[in-house]
Amino acid sequence: MADKHSTYVAWAKVLLPLGALTLLSTTFLFARAPQIGDTSIPYADIEQLAREQQISAPSFSGVADDGSIIEILAESARPEDAAARIITVTRIHASLSSPGGMHVDVRAGEGRIDRAAGTARLGGLARIVTSDGYEIETAAVSADLDSGRIETEGALEAHAPFGELAAGKLVIETPEGGGQRLLFNEGVRLVYDPAQAEALP
Repeated sequence: MADKHSTYVAWAKVLLPLGALTLLSTTFLFARAPQIGDTSIPYADIEQLAREQQISAPSFSGVADDGSIIEILAESARPEDAAARIITVTRIHASLSSPGGMHVDVRAGEGRIDRAAGTARLGGLARIVTSDGYEIETAAVSADLDSGRIETEGALEAHAPFGELAAGKLVIETPEGGGQRLLFNEGVRLVYDPAQAEALP
């Protein structure tokens, strides 16, 4: 009986450590083995997808306080935050049609729309064309989407119905009770062309 007990103890001293080592190795291997078919996305990748989501050919439209109809078209738009409070757009075409019949068309390479503030900034060289014959180029323009006011950021050059002009700033606005108007200021320089002026209807 004592011999059998001694034999069991002897085998146990060998088998138990081996069994423990086997279990430990198996646990280690399973813990490190890749899980085939696992489609979970790391948090960093989810955040990246949220940042890079993009919309093709978006359009934004609304009515300003003065009744002007504002429409913005773009090649693409991408929200800068999860709530899409600020939207970055490319190749923008913005138009403003006043109740009095004047139409302003703005094209730019890039822009940023702040939905919370109700403003838009169009840059990357902006070109403004008005229905009364003005063609204007400037670095960037800002627009108040609530009031319909458009303002250039920096100097501009313009082809007017009566000649060529340059100025430090242009404001397009609709005063209360009046029609839409263009205000050139800050060092206005005009080259008057009589022939052009005489050709006006």
